[in-house]
Amino acid sequence: KVSMIAGNPGLGKSQVTASMAAIVSTGGLWPVDRAPCDRGTVVILSAEDDPADTIRPRLEAAGADLSRVYVIDAIRESTKDGERQRTFNLSVDLPRLGALLKELGDVALIVIDPITAYLGDTDSHKNAEVRALLAPLSKLAEEHGAAVVCVSHLNKGGASSEALMRVTGSLAFVAAARAAFIVARDPKDASRRIFLPAKNNIGNDETGLAFSIESVLLQGDITTSRIRWEAEAVTDMTADQALSPDLPGESTERNAAVEWLRELLEDGPMSAKEVKSHADQAGIAWRTVRRAKDELGIKPAKTRFDGGWEWALPKMSTISTHNNVDTFGGGGHLREITEKNTGSEDDHSTQDAEDVHS
Repeated sequence: KVSMIAGNPGLGKSQVTASMAAIVSTGGLWPVDRAPCDRGTVVILSAEDDPADTIRPRLEAAGADLSRVYVIDAIRESTKDGERQRTFNLSVDLPRLGALLKELGDVALIVIDPITAYLGDTDSHKNAEVRALLAPLSKLAEEHGAAVVCVSHLNKGGASSEALMRVTGSLAFVAAARAAFIVARDPKDASRRIFLPAKNNIGNDETGLAFSIESVLLQGDITTSRIRWEAEAVTDMTADQALSPDLPGESTERNAAVEWLRELLEDGPMSAKEVKSHADQAGIAWRTVRRAKDELGIKPAKTRFDGGWEWALPKMSTISTHNNVDTFGGGGHLREITEKNTGSEDDHSTQDAEDVHS
């Protein structure tokens, strides 16, 4: 299926796709539910990041198997004046992409970042043109059993706009996609990012994920970054709320919940299930309790390897919180890669940005 990820610049959309690539290429575990992923190959089209100095280091830091990741740099084609290179164009080059997928055989993930860079002459604000472009892309995904993740930006819509209306370009982008997600900054924590569904026709559209971005120093003094997924799902915020100011009366309700939760945990730690049971009895919405938890600085922790989640006020917390996050969700490993390949066009080394050629 075709999915969409949208967000403002600098919030980690590309790091999210690097994390996905790591999980897929290594057959790792997805965040939160720890579901295993079937191992597959990843194809990336990226117009905003350089394959050598940005994409590859991020993949390494995330633990991807680089032998299973291919970056499409450009289209090579012969002309009467010789060979030339041009940008990949979704409206005319899908057959070439299909040929590459058939050649590789096990492609499970295709990342297009950003999709607006590969539209060719298609007007991104005309519904009919966008739908005509995305329909063959959806068919390609179905034929090859691959997930297509398109990355986009948000427009400068008003704070009250629905999240789906904030995705740049025609509404057809999110209308044609089976799922659309928003990456946003947590309004309460500048270092925390939230990954929330704005639409999902094939799965859960009520819960999201949260992550932070950390710097990583690779061999050779190469500085890059990767994301660390939080171990719990986000259930207290929607995509619309993440892009809008607090709803009327919400701050008052949250302040009351903060005091209630502080009193509840004053006598010691309590399981998350017990907290929710008390909240239900008190008539306090769970999303409000979760926000109160964040304001109090409560970091849920596992009581033991196979135990449940435990909440405790910070001064009472004795369990290391490093168990609450996951670097990239994969079982990946860092691999040493040889210097940039300068061999023939048929060489599929992932150190060299791969070209799709005629």
